Amino acid sequence: MTKHLIGASAIAIMALASTAYAAGGQKLSKAECDSLWMQANPSGAATIDETQAKGYVTDFKAANPDNDGTIDKVEFAKACKSGLVSGTASSGAGTGASGAGSSSQQ
Repeated sequence: MTKHLIGASAIAIMALASTAYAAGGQKLSKAECDSLWMQANPSGAATIDETQAKGYVTDFKAANPDNDGTIDKVEFAKACKSGLVSGTASSGAGTGASGAGSSSQQ
């Protein structure tokens, strides 16, 4: 009886852990995803490489299922839906954006 209880508990814990892992990434809206694609790909190229994806794509290998070393817009959109794209990527224009320390803005 104890073995069955331990086994059932282990299965329940693994199921909860895998659900938590899958839900760990935030799914982005199409508009958010499109905006991040444009930030990651300002030149408008057909694909982005791993360097360009850094800061946006949390798991490049998972977001690049064909393993060609690049992510196209369709793969990026699927990665957004899978929670593999972070909506917190910086556009690089963070300095002074809040207006903190600036006395000229009133």
